[in-house]
Parts: sequence; C-alpha cells; structure tokens
Amino acid sequence: MKKHDEQLAAIEEMRNLMDRATRFRSISGLSAMVAGLLAIICVAFVSQLSGIRFLDPEAFERMLQSAAARKVQLSFFFLLIASIGFGIYLAARNAHAKGQDAWDSAAKRLTFHMAIPLVAGGIFSVLISQLGLAGLVPPITLLFYGLALFNGSHYTLDAVRILGIGQILLGLLATAFVAFGLVIWVIGFGVLNLIFGLYIYFKYERV
Repeated sequence: MKKHDEQLAAIEEMRNLMDRATRFRSISGLSAMVAGLLAIICVAFVSQLSGIRFLDPEAFERMLQSAAARKVQLSFFFLLIASIGFGIYLAARNAHAKGQDAWDSAAKRLTFHMAIPLVAGGIFSVLISQLGLAGLVPPITLLFYGLALFNGSHYTLDAVRILGIGQILLGLLATAFVAFGLVIWVIGFGVLNLIFGLYIYFKYERV
C-alpha cells in the first residue's frame, strides 16, 4: 500500500512538473484590474476631450472626426502601452516571487500565440480606420483580443479561456450594434477585465 501511494505521489509530481513546463501560471490579476480601470478612465478622458459622450450613438467615429482626434488617438495608444507594461511587470514580479523564471519556455509560447492575433488585429484596425470605417475598430479589437486570449489559454490558466470567449462574444455584439461599439468596448476591456482580474487575484494571488 505504501509503495502504491509513493507511485501515485511520483506521478502527481511529474504531472505538476509537466504543467509548470508547459503553462505560464504567473499572470497577474492586478494587471487585468489595472488594464480595466485604465480603459474606463481613458474613455472618460477622451469623452471629456472631445465633448462626445461614449454612450452616444457612433461615439468613437465622431471622436475621431472631432477637433481632438489626435489626442483621442494618442490616449488610446498610451492606454495600450500602459496596459502591456503593467502586464509584463506584474507577471514578472509574480514569477520571481514564486522563484520561477519570468521568461521560460511557457512564457515564450504564451507570448508567441497571443502576439499573432494581437498584432494582426492592430494592423487590421489601422487599415479599417484608414478606409473610413473607424466605427468597426471597437468590435475588431474586442474580437482579436478575445482570439488572442483564447489562443494563449492553452499555455496559461484555464480561466483565461473564459475571458477570451467573453471578449469574442462582446466583439460580435459590438459588430451587430456597431453604433454603440464604444459602450460595448468599455464593458469588455473595462468591466470584464476588472471582474477577471479580481477573480484571478483572490483565487491565485491573495495570501
């Protein structure tokens, strides 16, 4: 009986080692919360800048046609940089706190599989905007962000897959109701990221 228990323990340990080797488990719930808060603050800020409420029909398209269009674009660009920066920093901090390599093979696979949809979605959004279809940018970014999360979920926490599916569904909803795409974008990048971040924080990070 003792030998059997030892064999089971050895198998479980092997599974844990394989899981750590293939999945990056140091993603930060705090970074998702920060990204969600920054998204909400950014939209409130650009609404103030442009004088256009994000709840109004075709708000995003009208913001890009307003006198504050350049500042609106820069605000969203800085949001992107800040969100990525916080994500990398907090994930690296989590990995170091656990005594793990922040840039191991699992982290590289996660980055690669998420980067392809994110980069493709970013380029596609710019091209669509240049064609005069800026109203489609919010649903496009939600869709590609969701695809990136779903794609990367095979190499990190399973909960990321649920977030990815949620973002994809919101992207489709924003496409169906494109006039209110910015409102749905706030729900996805803001509220949903906040909820996900809280869940990850209390389940995996809170001591």
